[in-house]
Amino acid sequence: MKTHKIALLVSSWDDEILEEVIKGAQKRLDEIGWDLHVFITHPTMRIEDPDNFGNYNIFSLANYAEYDGFLLSANVVGGYDMLKKYYSNILEGDKPVVALDQIMENISSLYQDGYSAMFQLVEHLIVEHGCRNLIYVGGVTDHPDNVVRKKAFIDALKKHNIPVEDSHIRDYWFMTESGRQAYLDFKEIGLNCPDAVVCANDAMALGYCQEAEQDGFYCPTDFLITGYDNDDKSKSFFPKITSVEKNAENIGYDGCNMLLEQIFDHKSVEHVTFVPELVLRGSCGCYSKEESENLSIQQVHQRMYSMKKELTEYYGTVTSIRQSLALATDENLFKYYLADIMKQFEIGGYSMCINQDVYFDTAAPEFDWNIGYCEKQYVMTGMRGTESQEEACVINVADLYPSYLDFDDNRSHVYLFLPIQKAGVCYGYFVVVDGSTFLLKQWALHVSGAIDNAYANLRNLLNLEKLNKWLDNAYIVDAMTGLYNRFGYMRQGYEMYEKCKVQGKPLIVMFMDMDRLKYINDHFGHSAGDEALVVYSALLKRCAGEDMLAIRYGGDEFLLIGPMENLKAAEEFKKLIYSETERLNEERNAGYELGCSIGYILTDPKSEKDLDDYVKEADSIMYADKQKRKKSRTE
Repeated sequence: MKTHKIALLVSSWDDEILEEVIKGAQKRLDEIGWDLHVFITHPTMRIEDPDNFGNYNIFSLANYAEYDGFLLSANVVGGYDMLKKYYSNILEGDKPVVALDQIMENISSLYQDGYSAMFQLVEHLIVEHGCRNLIYVGGVTDHPDNVVRKKAFIDALKKHNIPVEDSHIRDYWFMTESGRQAYLDFKEIGLNCPDAVVCANDAMALGYCQEAEQDGFYCPTDFLITGYDNDDKSKSFFPKITSVEKNAENIGYDGCNMLLEQIFDHKSVEHVTFVPELVLRGSCGCYSKEESENLSIQQVHQRMYSMKKELTEYYGTVTSIRQSLALATDENLFKYYLADIMKQFEIGGYSMCINQDVYFDTAAPEFDWNIGYCEKQYVMTGMRGTESQEEACVINVADLYPSYLDFDDNRSHVYLFLPIQKAGVCYGYFVVVDGSTFLLKQWALHVSGAIDNAYANLRNLLNLEKLNKWLDNAYIVDAMTGLYNRFGYMRQGYEMYEKCKVQGKPLIVMFMDMDRLKYINDHFGHSAGDEALVVYSALLKRCAGEDMLAIRYGGDEFLLIGPMENLKAAEEFKKLIYSETERLNEERNAGYELGCSIGYILTDPKSEKDLDDYVKEADSIMYADKQKRKKSRTE
């Protein structure tokens, strides 16, 4: 990891705009060879939403002491409040900070004059195109961008003596579906085809046009329409959408330059504004040079068909990404599908880091409001270039990513950090290095969302599998002694018996009965009797080793079953149990002695007997041994 680096904390821009901002910042940092670490969240609009917290937690990775300065963009409702609540050290510390596309208290800012740009755009529609009946399709009501753009819309109408009517102004979300809904809402009151539709961003303008086409209405023939942001979708639509160009690359370059001036020259806090540029296109009737005003109906339909086909393919890929990860029923499949997805993008590499306590814990993780990640991160999977890293590893969270993502050169590299979370529960984070194409067309949003859902589901599956194994183990293991119980004997014992028969090898079946357990219970209490059972079971398990099964057959009766070469070896094994019992009694000095009666038999691989037959024979031999030992004690 390079010594010098800048952190960019982002919770506002569309990924395509962010890609341009990063490109500009990297261009400036490339001049001095510093790295850029970008911590990205796609928050909801409610500050107390658990998902929102889970997303913003990614900012906690930006260790304040490790960075030379910070670039901030939290231009969403509650974004600044979230920064103040959880990351006040960044806002109030002594490290240089520059806020991009917004104004923050006591922090240098580079921000657009969105009011002037929108005012000019609305005035263009009124003056140049004679529009008098205009509607406004807004974004989130309290979002700073929407507040400014809506005010500019209203003020432009007032300047030109156009009545401002509440029914002409509606707020939604900054999404394509919002534009579709806006068309339907305005259609209900007969305003779906006004002189002009002014949208708070390009996505809503596209949605409005797409829904209008279902009714056979098109811009600019039936209505004029404008957007904001000048994203790639607005440029590929036909006709191209009149919009406002933020010059996002310049924001990245100039904002980074402002930050470096504070770092190197100790410049004081300053606020710099810029007015975005109007981009007039066919959607408002102002066809640009590359657009043709005289396309035939056939050409228009061909273009529309191509666009719809491209959109269908895009969402088909998005669905494929989600489904492939969702189908991963084990960790290896998950790694394989994720690697297959990431190879589609031109990136320097990636790694998936999971909180170590989450990864190795079978308990369901609980959501809380504690900021931060586990000190140790389990790097579940990763890739450098196109080469997958097969070996998982553990890193310190302070290191952020595994060493194979380090690039020892003088170039500036960009590391993207995205949260892995579900309903606010923070599982870990995802790192992508030099992934400009990963940010195009919102792939980062779609892939990280697919990882969130798929990993949460995978973890539930793995935990369910572990729980089933635990339940299965509880079913065949005696709770008191830890030896196999009668069910364990039926499964494990018969499996071993059949295996030895196939191999033509004999098996010892040794039946044991503890001596004087009733005496221990009567004279020392049942707790002492339980302790005697546990202690003697441990002795038998130790003598059995890895190759034999130690079974509590019932009450004070035990079985040992396992491979045995011959009768001589069996007799030596019996003597071992007796000698170990004597040694245990000497060590314990408990006031009573442990002991047992033993009967054993070797199986014949060629015999038609089943295992129960041998157990009964061993039991009979044990009983005879017990009677013999009783008789010897009374004589």
